[in-house]
Amino acid sequence: MNLLTFSQLVESSLPARLVLVGGLLALFFSQKAKDTEGHVGAFLAALFCLAARDVVVVWIQVPLLPQLAYLGDLAYACCVLYIVLAAYEKKRLVAFLFISLNVLAAGLIVDVNYLGLLPFVPPAWVFPAILLLDGLLIGLLGLLKHRQRDSQTRQLVRFIWPLASLTMVAYAAAAWFLHYDSPVLQRLIVPVSYWWFLAAGLASFRMQDAQMVQACTYYEASIDSLYNLFIATGSALKGSFSVEDVLKSLNDILITETGASGGLVFLVDEFDDQISVKAHSGVFPPPFELPENLPRKANRVESHMRHLQLSLEETLFGEIARTGTDLFIPDARNDERIFRNGDEEYLYLASFMAVPLMVEDRIIGLAAVARNQPGSFFSESEFDRYKLLANFGTLALSHFFSFLEAKERSGLKQSADTAAEIQKAITPKRLPQFPSLQVGVYSLPAVGVSGDYYDVIQTRKDRVIGVVGDVAGKGVAAALVMVMIRSILHLVTNTTRDMATVLDWINRGMTGKMDIDHYATISVMAFDLHTGEVEYASAGHQPLLIYRRATDSIETIDIQSVPIGVERVTEFTRKVLKLADGDIVALYTDGIIEALNEQGKQYGRKSIASMIIRHKELAPKEIVAKIKSDLASFVGSTRQHDDQTVLVFKMKL
Repeated sequence: MNLLTFSQLVESSLPARLVLVGGLLALFFSQKAKDTEGHVGAFLAALFCLAARDVVVVWIQVPLLPQLAYLGDLAYACCVLYIVLAAYEKKRLVAFLFISLNVLAAGLIVDVNYLGLLPFVPPAWVFPAILLLDGLLIGLLGLLKHRQRDSQTRQLVRFIWPLASLTMVAYAAAAWFLHYDSPVLQRLIVPVSYWWFLAAGLASFRMQDAQMVQACTYYEASIDSLYNLFIATGSALKGSFSVEDVLKSLNDILITETGASGGLVFLVDEFDDQISVKAHSGVFPPPFELPENLPRKANRVESHMRHLQLSLEETLFGEIARTGTDLFIPDARNDERIFRNGDEEYLYLASFMAVPLMVEDRIIGLAAVARNQPGSFFSESEFDRYKLLANFGTLALSHFFSFLEAKERSGLKQSADTAAEIQKAITPKRLPQFPSLQVGVYSLPAVGVSGDYYDVIQTRKDRVIGVVGDVAGKGVAAALVMVMIRSILHLVTNTTRDMATVLDWINRGMTGKMDIDHYATISVMAFDLHTGEVEYASAGHQPLLIYRRATDSIETIDIQSVPIGVERVTEFTRKVLKLADGDIVALYTDGIIEALNEQGKQYGRKSIASMIIRHKELAPKEIVAKIKSDLASFVGSTRQHDDQTVLVFKMKL
């Protein structure tokens, strides 16, 4: 084996090829942070294979050069096969079979040239033929239709498969006829064969940007819809304590935000096992057969729908209230579940959506909207928006029923009592525990209603979000700010976006929609239950405390930023941390560290850190109990002036 001298290396094609591959690697590395589906890693692997092959072919002069070059090409072909075929679950077996064929061919090359274990030697044309077959296979499978729902990876594959197939076929044919020591192959054809990576990288950039814009547009529109929903129901609450007024405001906002022609809201009567219409707006053509004795006139049909009462065994509405399943019928005219009462405008049902209204696991009613214009169909995105609004509308109804219960108990409740009911509804009744992550919390309001907010949200099997916030102010206004923050959090944390983006969307959704006196500080953490990786972002909140078991010390993580609701254009940042087994993290509010004793001394962050280190072997529930006890002993008889919350997580990998 010989290496080229420096002058020979400079004169060769290797520097230009490595610069080209390096540029392509940089292009894909720059996209890795935004890659939520994992396709960038396969492109990087393919480019590393090409770089290794170029070094072997050009710089390292070895015997049996074509065979080693074939090994590099086979590894490169495996990466491309994975890129194109693994995007479709039903084709992954095909990808595995052809990748196995390439691995088998690589094994033959090694055996023929180094081991000599097999009694036969395959013809020389077999190896370039496999490369040619890989390119043709990519082209053939790319032509087939796919019924799976689109993702960014599948969109990219549809764009690149013709480029990848043509390039690989052309390269394999050139290698077959010109051989690897050909200057034309090494100096011209090989570098030109890299061009499809550039096209793929630029296309991926464009798709990621389009996806980000689409996601931002969707979630900003969803946040605006939620805001409109809360304003509408809040106005109804402010005007009266009438169930009909609140349900009408909910129904009207559902119709407006989905572009429906009409809508209904039913409530379930648990004693009679039936549902009754409590809100009716617009034109809602009946999806079931009307009674024969009902005159087919617009006002009579509307009156029938407005006063509709059904058992849980009757019609589509009863089935939804009984089973708790969503129903989406985009084209009602071609669905056998919809009865056709006539073609008049008030009878013509073009599209239909209905969802149950559920509080925890109990169905309290259902909401439905319809369109009666021919050819006007609800889309899947509108159905998603409708489900979102209905879910949070149910939350508003749940709060309203809590208001009514509170009013019935006391006749007239003060705003603090109302706010307490709201806070009780949004506070987790029991924190979830996970095999690799234990959780504990201590939260105590200063007077009646706490301005502190905490939550633990599991968005996937391997992802948990921890939240601690502090809303300025007290009473109903502060409690409603908490409701809005919680609603947006539960919406946006169900995505794959990082925590800085989550805070940015919360801030955009809240700024201008709450009084400046009710701004909020908040910290959010996303835990990966499998790897221990943590994303942390903060909006003007207290620094994060991390106990590192390896060093038996406390680490303080502080991110400087402004609170939620102050500036709409604020850009939040995140930090990615790694937790090991036994590491502990603590989120807390200023009511803990600013608690005063009789001498006017603050409890301080160091006291929390000291308690964590002292009780590091305990579970988080016991750690927060120790902090609570130590804090009570510290302040003595001094009056508590601020709400106190501490949320502790312990990693158990």
